[in-house]
Amino acid sequence: MQAAETEPKRTKSYIYEVYRLLEEKPGVEEILIMNRSGVPIKTSMERQDALQHACLYENLREKCQAFLSKMEPPQLLTMLRVRTRFHEVLLTPDGKCKIQRIHILRLRI
Repeated sequence: MQAAETEPKRTKSYIYEVYRLLEEKPGVEEILIMNRSGVPIKTSMERQDALQHACLYENLREKCQAFLSKMEPPQLLTMLRVRTRFHEVLLTPDGKCKIQRIHILRLRI
């Protein structure tokens, strides 16, 4: 028999601890933590902005996952990094919650 895979619990204290740790990182501008359904549960953004980011993130995640599932062998999305000249967005989905953080990049001249 194989051991059943169990997902770690995502309790309220876990969410607050992750949020606190991300806040302490230098350069983090915005944080958005969503539940499995894509509803913001902890964020540094205004409510309307958080809802808009969550909706856009879900669309992007679904398209990336559809692409990855067509690969041989099928892959799962573990992290998505989108970088522009001034910002970097890290999207980290897991079984219970999704974390989005936006960094301000320092220009390298």
